[in-house]
Order: sequence, then C-alpha cells, then structure tokens
Amino acid sequence: MASSLPDGLHAALSWLERLVACETVSGTASNLPLLGMVEEALRGLGFRIRYTYSPDGRRANLYASHGGDVGGILLSGHTDVVPVAGQEWSRAPFELSREGDRVYGRGVCDMKGFLACVLSVLARLDLKALKRPVHVAFTFDEEIGCIGVRSLLEDLRGLGIRPEACVVGEPTGMAVVRAHKGRHALRCRVLGRAAHSSLSGLGVNAAQVACALVAEITEQAGQLAQREVDEDFYVPFSTMAVCRVHAGQAANVIPESAEFDFDLRFLPGVDPDAVLAPIHARAAELQRRMRDKVEASRVDVFRRTAVPALVSRRDEDGIVARLFQAGAGKGGHVAFTTEAGLYQAAGIPTVVCGPGDIAQAHTADEFIAVEQLALCEGVLARLLAQ
Repeated sequence: MASSLPDGLHAALSWLERLVACETVSGTASNLPLLGMVEEALRGLGFRIRYTYSPDGRRANLYASHGGDVGGILLSGHTDVVPVAGQEWSRAPFELSREGDRVYGRGVCDMKGFLACVLSVLARLDLKALKRPVHVAFTFDEEIGCIGVRSLLEDLRGLGIRPEACVVGEPTGMAVVRAHKGRHALRCRVLGRAAHSSLSGLGVNAAQVACALVAEITEQAGQLAQREVDEDFYVPFSTMAVCRVHAGQAANVIPESAEFDFDLRFLPGVDPDAVLAPIHARAAELQRRMRDKVEASRVDVFRRTAVPALVSRRDEDGIVARLFQAGAGKGGHVAFTTEAGLYQAAGIPTVVCGPGDIAQAHTADEFIAVEQLALCEGVLARLLAQ
C-alpha cells in the first residue's frame, strides 16, 4: 500500500490502517483502545489531554490542546462507525485495503480518514512555531444521535475552554459547508388491547391506531414542501419520513402494541416543535378515542434524539476565509446532520469540511480516494501554519 503515494501521505495511511482496525461500532463497541493510541501520540507532541466518558465508561471523548485553552482552531471528528451487519462486503471491512487510487474499509470516509490526516499533520508540523492554539476532539456515538459531543461541550463550558473556531471533518470533498439541516428522531408507541381477530370490536387495535398516526405524519410531510424553501439545499425543504414499523404477533390476533420510528430533517430557521405540534395533537386525539374503550390505552410520541441545524452566520467568516486561503473549496448546504450544529449552539463558530464523498458513507465497500486524503493533509497543514 505504500507505493506511488503523494508525498507525506504514508503517515496518514498508516494511521488510517490502525484506526480502521479498531471496530468502534456506535453504541456497542468501546473506542478506548483507539483513544489510547491517539493519546500516546498527542502526549508525545506536547498536547494536554482530557476525557469525558459515557455512562457505562466503555466509550469516551478525547479533547487535546496545544498552546493554551482559549482561542485557536478545533479540529473535530467522531470515532464511531456504523455496523457492517447486513451489508455485502467484498473485502474485510475492518482491514484497510487499497485498489488503484482508493482505499477501502469501514469508516475510511465517515470519518476516520479525516482523523488520520489530523494526526499525520500534527506530527510533522513545528507546533511550537504556531501562532495560535490548536485543539483536537475525537468523540463517541455521533452516528446514533451526536451523543458524546454533548458531554464534551458541557465539560469545556464548565472549565471556560473555548476555541475561536471549529472545523468538523465530515466528508464534503474538502469543500466548506456553512449550513446543514437539523434532525429530530422520534418514536411512537401505541398500547391497546389484544383480541381474536373475529372479535375485533372488543379490542383496541394498536396497529390501526399507529397507521392513523402514520397517515397524519405523511400529510404533514407533504405540507412541508409547500412551506419554507431554501434552494441552496439539494432537497430544498424540510422532510419527514416514517422509517421503521412493527406491530402484531400473529395473523389472527389484533395487535395489543405497535411501534414506529419517524425522522424530521428541518431547514435552518424552521421550528421543529411547530412542525411536530399537529402530530402530537393527533396522537392525543387518538388516545382519547382508544380510552373510550379501554382506559389503559396509550399513544406515546417521544423524541429519541435532537441535533440542531447548522446556520450560516457571519461569525464564521474568519475560519471560512482561512480555509479558502489554505486550499479548501466552496461548498453548498447539505442535508445530513453533524456535530457542527451543537458546537455552534455552544457559541463556537463552526463549519464542516473534510475528505471524501458522503455518498460512500455507511455503504458496503466504503472507500475514500487517496487524492482526497492528500488534499485534506495539505489544507490542514496550511490552515494551522497561517
């Protein structure tokens, strides 16, 4: 894998090989072995390290600073990856492999390629010559709701640690993204009363109630396309979709319970609570009707996770200009959510800019182009040296 590589990229690929070998699947696997390797490398460069842990202590955020706590640039990325179960890989997913101008492996694009470039660049720069502090954040469980970064930001806030700007290295083809949609992930659980299907009038059919609420969600989703529109997005309006449905145990039994998940992706400036209000009202109406038959019936709609939108603001003009000067490209708005909205909500001007194509994220045979890694390395080196 070392042949015919752009100058300086050997270290990045070496790091990427080690990072991919760590099976840091969201919510289940520990990322502590990965962070241990990173800590050893960064401490050797003179970084100070902080950890914030998950409740079970098996996963953590690593935050590292060189040159002081206040000011400077934060380079941030998540360490977790999505599962490979159910995907048909033609190669070992947790072993880095190269074919032509691509390298393959789970997470190479989303987003261990960026992490590898950060570690490679920091190792070869003269950090003592930098004019501003540099910070690194490696977070956990981003893929299941940007979980880890929340405790990290709470910790930094309590200690008064605040970078002047942040770059989240999600795959954008090394183009600067200043805005993305927000996301609310919700779940509905319906409890009725089971009965033999020949006695349907005596039970409360949880599946039918769930379907009625799904119909309301579909109606409201259709209306979103007629409301706020932002043509800078590929899908220029907020969207809502039902993603998973489960009900029933047998073909001749009225389901006592039903459950489904739905997903709201909203434009910057849109109030997600206002979008969801008609759905909550319809759920309350359905519950009242169910309780006319069975008092214990319930329709519960609750939010599983919420990630704010990233809003284009003037306070990140400085970091955008510096990224352009360093060789990053100009990008549009994106529909996927990132940790950037949470950094921005914490008062840190933030943009998204990283190597790779989002179309490769979460796929079988996930890959990233070697030239994207080389471009990322070059941009980061020039950005930090400015």
